[in-house]
Amino acid sequence: MIQSRVRVKEILACFYQRRKPNYQFLPSSHPYFEFTYIDAGKLYTVVDEKEYILHSSQCMVYYPNQKHTQYTSASSGCSYLTILFEMDMNIPDILKNKIVLASQQMRLEMKRFIKEIQFDSWMHKEMSLVVFQRILIQALLEQKNSVKLDKECETNTELDPILLYIENHMDKDISVEELCHTFSLSRSSLQVMFRNALVLTPKRYIVDVKMKRAKILLQEHRCTISEIAYQLGYHSLYYFSRKFKDYFGMSPSEYVKSLQQ
Repeated sequence: MIQSRVRVKEILACFYQRRKPNYQFLPSSHPYFEFTYIDAGKLYTVVDEKEYILHSSQCMVYYPNQKHTQYTSASSGCSYLTILFEMDMNIPDILKNKIVLASQQMRLEMKRFIKEIQFDSWMHKEMSLVVFQRILIQALLEQKNSVKLDKECETNTELDPILLYIENHMDKDISVEELCHTFSLSRSSLQVMFRNALVLTPKRYIVDVKMKRAKILLQEHRCTISEIAYQLGYHSLYYFSRKFKDYFGMSPSEYVKSLQQ
């Protein structure tokens, strides 16, 4: 006999948020679960008086009555999905105080979820519950790649200076060879560090960070597309536009128009 140990009873609210630099959500708690998924940028969070950073493609679940706050840094904004829900779970606290890196399967499920909730029929609403439940179960399966809030793993600690270097040199065409030379690492060692901590190659991580930063900069409407390309180390507007379209499925100019709809 197979019995469900995780059951989503109700989705109370769902919203996609774009936050500018220096945003802060004051500390609060509520009697239901809250799921947060980072689409782009970095979101700082304080949970039970402990401070941590959620990076793009990471998610976490705040438990009922768990005090928390969220905010962005002075230098960058953030885009993220928030889902408030009620759930029966016979695995106590299994996702509490965990940061989970969303797998490709989880990301595909989230796209399906966002598609379903846009329809008003009861069938699509039922499907959105089913899909969101799959997302949570997938998060449980991804625990081996999660980071406990009260303990940073050794690999991430070693990787922090490299990630900070990438963030501080966005205006350059950063290569894997440059990272190896700067941090006195072999190419294979660098690859292993990134795969163990982020399930990505260094090259892919650099592209991910730059494309998601580009998305945030376009949302803020402070710079032209050419200026954003230059800020991110792309000295060819055509090449930048092609990379953006390959990543998001639309050109930078098309994305800007979609924000105005």
